[in-house]
Amino acid sequence: MTELVRLQQAFQDYLFQVDDAILQHIVDTETVSAKTRLFIYQNAYYLRLLEALSTSYPILQKQLGADGFEEIGYDYIRAYASTYRSIRWFGDRMADFLHEHATYQSMPYLSELTAFEWMLCSVFDAADAENISLEEMGSVAPDLWESMRFTPHPSLHELKLEWNVVSVWQSLSDNETPIEFVKSDSPVSWILWRKDLETHFCSLPEDEAWAIHAMLTGQSFGEICEGLCHWHDEDETPTHAASLLKGWIGAGLIIGIYF
Repeated sequence: MTELVRLQQAFQDYLFQVDDAILQHIVDTETVSAKTRLFIYQNAYYLRLLEALSTSYPILQKQLGADGFEEIGYDYIRAYASTYRSIRWFGDRMADFLHEHATYQSMPYLSELTAFEWMLCSVFDAADAENISLEEMGSVAPDLWESMRFTPHPSLHELKLEWNVVSVWQSLSDNETPIEFVKSDSPVSWILWRKDLETHFCSLPEDEAWAIHAMLTGQSFGEICEGLCHWHDEDETPTHAASLLKGWIGAGLIIGIYF
């Protein structure tokens, strides 16, 4: 290891609050001590990461207030040092952090709120793709429908939530009076996606949530129909599945088909 690499590692250890061995390599000036000079860099590092978290989680920040968000932010930074070339991806483990950290386990809705916010960011940043049209779907020969599979839009994500975090997120986004967190009787399935540069999200009934998951995991139209028989009469299932498919195409959830 070269001397430069050792110095770089020592400086990084100081930023990450591992140790302060780098101090012996920093000189005092007439007006500023070596410790103060280093602290300026360390403080700037944490403030930049905290700013990145506030960009990804603006509604969590609104919910907690500046001081509460800063406390969680610093706890997260100390737990998960930045490892990405792009600071955009810093904060990707916030939901897991809040779920697992003893201090925040009594507030499980915060983990779900951050999961929803992070997924919104992921949807916004997903690759562009041209959606398939109803005319293209209509051109598929009837005998091929059973075996056809679907390529979802890159921005399509699914999420299950036990708390009303979407309603809370919406009220805070609209600068309305904050509403209380309420736990649902059972988890609610949501999908999030982007169409025409606009982010969308909606909750789903149980059967459609299952069908969306089946589509995302590569199951064929025939397999989706078979699975939907759990909720619908066998004779009605193909028509219902076709209706769901039409809605997915219209919403921009599918970009292609394959066999």
